[in-house]
Amino acid sequence: MRWRLGLRALCVAAAAMVCGSAVGQDIADADFSVEPAAGSSSFWSPLFDTRISKRRAFDFLSGGMPDRLMYFGGVDASHWSLGAYGGLQWAPAGLNKDGFILRFYMSENLERYTTGTRSDYTQISRATLLPGYLMRSGNLEVQFLAGLDMEADYFFHDQRRSRLRTTAGARGTMDIWWEPTRELMLQYALSGTTIDNGYTTRVAAGWRMFDLFWIGPEAALSNDYFSQQTRIGGHLTGLRTGPYEWSFAAGHVQDNFERQGVYARFGMVIRPPRAPFFEN
Repeated sequence: MRWRLGLRALCVAAAAMVCGSAVGQDIADADFSVEPAAGSSSFWSPLFDTRISKRRAFDFLSGGMPDRLMYFGGVDASHWSLGAYGGLQWAPAGLNKDGFILRFYMSENLERYTTGTRSDYTQISRATLLPGYLMRSGNLEVQFLAGLDMEADYFFHDQRRSRLRTTAGARGTMDIWWEPTRELMLQYALSGTTIDNGYTTRVAAGWRMFDLFWIGPEAALSNDYFSQQTRIGGHLTGLRTGPYEWSFAAGHVQDNFERQGVYARFGMVIRPPRAPFFEN
């Protein structure tokens, strides 16, 4: 037993040394210089400058190293709902290379509907398994995924469960990330399912701040057989602390039941930093 533990410890130490030396070499060989833009040197000129011929060593706002696996999760809340989600994405060729990807996603949501005489809650459990393909072209990254979607709905009336519904269907998802300049980003996501003919779409724009994160406006729309919801707010995306990448959002939400209020969301992605995404 002791020799087995010793052998395992030796393997772990060797792997850590190899990984550490590889990362150190990448940082040492990287070029940190950025050529200034020609012409105007005003405060606003870098925002629309696309003439950057060299790239920085690490762009913490653009994702992860060529790892094959990343994890993500978060919490979403509004005046009448609370939800949590988590999952992982596997890319055999590397997360920053074209090729096959596989995403597993789970979520749990609690929705509240109240009137003057009754109180109804719906607990929604979802799980999806989505194979897909990642494509990159210049400063544009697009992911297409489609696969199995499963859902279980628990309906509660006056805090007592009245019925359970389980369904399965197909889901398709598209994610787009584009950096037209080094200082600007655009993000778009669309996801639809055959369960209750539901879909969700979100669009966001961001301005790079202090080389630490993106900040800007966002808008989202979700719709299915039962309800429709619209969100308009702001987001902070890509704030890194070690291997963790954080995002936050908040704003105004309203639905077709004439309810309105405030929503808030935070998310986390676990992946190490990589070489910069923006390059000309």
